[in-house]
Amino acid sequence: MRLLLVTWISLVAAGCGPARVPTYPVSGRVVFSDGEPVRTGTIELESEEFGTTATGTIREDGSFVLGTYTPDDGAAPGRHRAIVVQIIINDGLSEHTKDHGRTVPPLFGDYDTSNLTVVVEERDENDLTVTLEQPENR
Repeated sequence: MRLLLVTWISLVAAGCGPARVPTYPVSGRVVFSDGEPVRTGTIELESEEFGTTATGTIREDGSFVLGTYTPDDGAAPGRHRAIVVQIIINDGLSEHTKDHGRTVPPLFGDYDTSNLTVVVEERDENDLTVTLEQPENR
């Protein structure tokens, strides 16, 4: 009887939490159209199928690793809209010693204007290059 009760509690508890979408490892680089790396910021992917988001910090060489539930567990499979957000505060009050590189145009920080898309495959490694190309008419 006790084993039956423990089994029943385990089944009920397993069914109570939200279902996790499977994720697949994603890493890569964010670069400008001339190949120069974006040196600071955050990249975020929004799954078109599942609605989940995966984020990663952009390092000085433009590289990133994405995470959905943990910092490096990857992203859901399928097509994603992407944004690149960069916040650099220069209040003029203190001298900055860090070179943040070129500034990312604000249009890449909004899903409606970035026009960035990527595909995550169901495999052990997804190596992406996200290229920021300034539209001709802007």
